[in-house]
Amino acid sequence: MKKEDIIKELEQHRDTVLSFPNRGPWGDSRYRGNCSGWIPAYFIHKYNACNIAEVFAGSGTTYDVCRDMGVSYIGIDLNPKPLRDGIISMDILDDAIELPDGFYNADMVFLHPPYPSIHDIRYADGMWKDTDGRASRDIQEMPWEKGMQCVNHAVLRAYNAMPSGAYEVCLVGEIRSKGQYRSMMQNLAIPGILHQTFIKLQHNTVSRNRTYSGKGDYALTGHEMIAVIKKPSGYELAYVMPKRYSKDIRDCSMATWKDVVMAVVRNIKGEVTNEAVYNAIEGHKRADSNADWKAKVRQTLQFLEKAGLIWRMGIGKYALAAA
Repeated sequence: MKKEDIIKELEQHRDTVLSFPNRGPWGDSRYRGNCSGWIPAYFIHKYNACNIAEVFAGSGTTYDVCRDMGVSYIGIDLNPKPLRDGIISMDILDDAIELPDGFYNADMVFLHPPYPSIHDIRYADGMWKDTDGRASRDIQEMPWEKGMQCVNHAVLRAYNAMPSGAYEVCLVGEIRSKGQYRSMMQNLAIPGILHQTFIKLQHNTVSRNRTYSGKGDYALTGHEMIAVIKKPSGYELAYVMPKRYSKDIRDCSMATWKDVVMAVVRNIKGEVTNEAVYNAIEGHKRADSNADWKAKVRQTLQFLEKAGLIWRMGIGKYALAAA
């Protein structure tokens, strides 16, 4: 495709919602999970990038875009036999292997990582033949938490190599799998400065033709997210690494007595008595922080009754108010 025609199309897009129904003439359209070539093309043009590096180069889409736009390209991919000459077979998770030299003068690095825990898309022994046991290093095959740790490892490795002023563009998905909804964007490590975020609308997806079981409280996912990270200078590696915290509300310092007692009432199976509430709270930090905690429980139950959140059924007996 001619460069002037590419630029003409790209200059119609002026906000942070990117919609390209046509994936363009780039890459192998049979390669599952690849994105429209208009996405890397947009950011190449937006940031006047001349030297592009890519992690998870896959179908060769970005390689083909760079060829048509006349910019330098180097890519890496786990595939032992990459689909383009400009892509090197490499495991980004192996820190003993140095990144190619082109990453060190890239003014933009593009990453569209595999989406962990989506098992109806296969790369190892799907898109390419696994001849040496690489499937165990394929992020697509990993459970969610391990997969996201590896995605973030790749993001940080690429960032380490980038010169100051360069951009790291990460295209990630919102995943619904086995009844759970997970956001890659929410769990993405952001080194340097989060320069801007974009929404990429999805078109012609397989999921739109499926019927999902359940109560219908999910909408079909019609977008992906793009984080643009800018490296401000050469030495620092300042990043946010998302971490999941899981606490029992009865041990949480920021929970009030009203929060705790109401949570206990909601979770008691059977009759709600003072003793049942005591037993549910005893031994937890909330009780340990107050020498007269049982009196505090009784007082809180009275407050909840006055608020109409629980009903008194007798002396020291309560029930959750009807919704």
